[in-house]
Formats: sequence, C-alpha cells, structure tokens
Amino acid sequence: MWARTLLGFVTLALVAQEGLAFKPHDFKTCSQSGFCRRGRALAQRAQDAKSSWTSPYAIDTSNITVEDGKAVVKAGVKSSLYPDINFGLELRIQDDGVVRVRMDEVGGLLKRYDEAASWALISEPKISQSVKWTKGTKDLRATYGDNEVVVQYEPLQITLNRNGKQQVVVNGKGLLHMEHFRKKPEPVAAESAEATEGETQAVLSETVNPRAWFEGESEDALWEESFSSWTDSKPKGPESLSLDITFPNHGVAYGIPQHATNLALPSTTGSNPKYTDPYRLYNLDVFEHLDSSPLGLYGSIPLMHAHSEDSTVAVFHVVGSETWIDVSHESDKSTETHWISESGILDLFILPGPTPQDVFGQYARLTGTPVLPAQFALGYHQCRWNYVSSEDIRTVQRRFDEENIPVDVLWLDIEYSVDHKYFMWNDKHFPDPVEMINDVAATGRKMVVIVDPHLKRDDDYPAYTEARDRGLLVKTRYNNDYEGWCWPGSSAWVDFFNPGAWDWWKQLYKPHKLANGGWSWTQSTEDVHIWNDMNEVCPITLSKDLSS
Repeated sequence: MWARTLLGFVTLALVAQEGLAFKPHDFKTCSQSGFCRRGRALAQRAQDAKSSWTSPYAIDTSNITVEDGKAVVKAGVKSSLYPDINFGLELRIQDDGVVRVRMDEVGGLLKRYDEAASWALISEPKISQSVKWTKGTKDLRATYGDNEVVVQYEPLQITLNRNGKQQVVVNGKGLLHMEHFRKKPEPVAAESAEATEGETQAVLSETVNPRAWFEGESEDALWEESFSSWTDSKPKGPESLSLDITFPNHGVAYGIPQHATNLALPSTTGSNPKYTDPYRLYNLDVFEHLDSSPLGLYGSIPLMHAHSEDSTVAVFHVVGSETWIDVSHESDKSTETHWISESGILDLFILPGPTPQDVFGQYARLTGTPVLPAQFALGYHQCRWNYVSSEDIRTVQRRFDEENIPVDVLWLDIEYSVDHKYFMWNDKHFPDPVEMINDVAATGRKMVVIVDPHLKRDDDYPAYTEARDRGLLVKTRYNNDYEGWCWPGSSAWVDFFNPGAWDWWKQLYKPHKLANGGWSWTQSTEDVHIWNDMNEVCPITLSKDLSS
C-alpha cells in the first residue's frame, strides 16, 4: 500500500512537472525568423571571407555638412550594393559627452519607423555648443576631454576613443546593412517552347547576382514567412537592420534585459558559445521559462554595458522592433556584438562613461530616473490569485488585524470581473464594490485592481463596444478588427499606436459619470490603484500580420 501511494505521488509530480515544462515550440528561434537568419548568414559570410571582407557602406564626401555652433555633422551614405539608394547619417555630441548616431533611408519608397526615441526619451537631449567637428581627407573627428570620435569615410566606421584607446567601434566588422524598401518583383513566367525540326532550343543562362557576396545567393523570407499556424505577409518587404558593435578593450558585457542568464552575458557565437541562439529582445509572457536561456522574457531594453579594469562604456540602441543580439569574445579582453533588428532606423547612443556611475547618469538623463513611489507603496502588499468575493477581502483584512500583521495594500486579480470583462464587477461575488473599497480605505489602506488591455468581444461590454465603434482596435491586414484569445476567450486589443485611444483609455478609469456621455468605471473610487498587466503582446495570442 505504501509503495503504491509513493508511486502515485511520484507519478503526479512527473505529470505536474510535464504540464509546467517549457514549451519550445511556442517560441521562435533565430533559424525560424527570416531577418535573423539573414543577419546571421551575413555574419558567417564575413567570417568566411576573413580579411578580404569590407563593408559596402561609405560616406559620400561631396555631401558632408558641419552645423555652425553645434556639435552636429550630417553626411550622405552610399552602398556599393545599391548605388541608387540614398542614406543619411547624422552624429551629435551631447552636453554630457554622449554620442548619438542616426542613419536612415533618404527618399525611399516608404518611410522607416523612426519614433522609438519619442517613446523612450524623456526629452530631446541637449547638443554641445563647444565641441567642434573637423573634416579631414579620410575622416571626420571631434575631440572633447579624453574622448575622440572618428568617422571613417570608406568603409564607413565610427569609433569612440579615450586617451587614444578604442572604446566602442561601430561597423568595424562590416556587418552594417539597412535593407531598403523595394518593389516586390513580378513572378517570372516559365518560358517553354517546343523545339521544331532543325531548330535548336535556346538555353537561358542564369544572371549572376553581383550582391551575392554580401546578401547571399538567394532571397530568404523577404516577402512572407510562417511560424506555426501564423503567416506574416510582409507587404512592405524586407526592412531589417544589421549592425555590429565592438568593445575592443572590454572583456565583459552586461545588460540587454530581460533574460534568464548570467549577469555577465555568455557568448552566443564564436568559439565555445554557451548558447546557440542570439539573445532575443521581444516581450514575451513565458511562465515556464528556462533558468538559463537567451529567450526574451517580460521586458526588452536595448542597453548594453561593457566593462574593463580601465573603464565602463555602454550603448543604447533605440529600436522598437524585435531584435536578436549575438555576443562573442575574440579574446578575454574584448567583446563583439551583432544586433539584428526587424525594422527601424539606426539610432544609437554611445555612452562614454568612463565609470559605471557616469554611464548610469548618462543613461538616466536620456530615459529618466525611476519615479519616487508613493509612501503606501513601500509597505507590505497582499496579493493572491484570487480573492473571490467582497467578504473574502474583508476577512483577509480582519485576520491581518487580529494577528497584528501590518498590511498596506490589498490586490485583486482578474476573478473580480464578470466573465473577465475588466472594469465590471462580478455582482454575484462582489455585490458592493464601492463599500468594500471604502472599508479598506477606512483603515488607511489602498486597493490595487487588475486591468488587462485585451477586451472580451461581447456586445454587453461597454469598454469593448466603445473601442470598436470608435475604430480604436488593432486590425488585421484586411482592415477587420483582430480576434485573438486570452483569459476572457475571444478578445480584441486596443491599438495604442492610435492617439485617439489614449484619452479614451484614460477616461475608463474615472470613478464618476463623464460629461461627454462615455462609459467609465463608476463602481470605483479614488482609493483604487491599477495593476496594468499583460502589456507584453504575447505571440501566442497576437499575430505579427496586423495593422493599426
């Protein structure tokens, strides 16, 4: 009997472990991502070519402008791969010594997404009025303090030196590649002709691809690709950005959160890599994540620090699209990185340090410092999935008081809502929500209630019907409201790229009737605080093939 009982416990444990195990088929690897494959294949061709490899990008020396009174230089950039395509390069040196490097396609068929910085930066950084650029025969230079920025014309390369020692090198490996917008080629009709007697059937020779040395012999997922049951149609075609950033004298790199790995980032390529995939920056809800993996998790911050005994530097690549980053070490004193992004412009901040404290200050001046929390937020919070009723909340509060255990905040997860329609209480279990909140507030405590940005598709749900009728929902490429699945079942998502969604979403939280007649959370009070959950767009529920 005892043996059977033990066997039962072991079996249950194994089943539970299986149910909670990481599901790799739910998450892309680099080999399953077209633009990542292209980026890694480019790096492999460069490695195979060794010293004969050179970047096709170069400064157009006839198109260089140094702005008067500002540490700003602008230049045209050409690629020998596509001489008719124009790129623009701009470098700015800020008041605190940070170098900003921007490159974008100029006059292209479409406009690349360039608004990531407007979301990430607290304000436009101040440009130095004292640093001057000098134009030479082979490069542009700017010197300030111990630092010198060198922009080599051909091949294009940007280097930050400190006391004559290289700190950061951009495109030193020649992996810079901005895939320009192009027209989708028409399918070539197969030519067939029946040979008649006495005639010789022509054999068409294949056209040699002059760009194959850099881009490869064949196209790879430029206009469409699939993963699992999803297909991304890519109507704009390829628009990825490849960029190598090297720290020649810094053997340790940190950052690019969030990944479950060592603080000092292990290698993903080169000799003896710990991982076979690059680090992925793509917000995911991975509940059963591995304890050591380059897989992306809840947050993605494209900030990398490089450290040595002499100095600390950093780079902040302000790109909002999915990005994969390879890390390698040619020696124990250097770090090589390769950033492969699905889209966007090159908008790179080089933080010169030279101390960790300096780097953190330089970054904080770009994106801001943490908000000082409210005093009550520093106390003990009681949160469970899930307190199931008003009386449940009152009982928990009473028991804390009876045991003389301090508690400042009580949290409610999604089960407070009827059928997971956020902002709407389940009247059966929470018949008196305002009175419940007031009971909590009467003791000096606060409540935190969860709200998710997906909305149950239900005509009896005012938050959903208002968003639908105002055209504020994410749409498919066919301009229909997208339908996905999450906790409520069939769900729609608010399109926060639509500025009209911002004020509308904010008014939902008002605990009183609105003058404009719109719907709001009237069964709430000023003592309720919000738990904004599920803001990462889980790929299990949302396809990439959407529009806004």
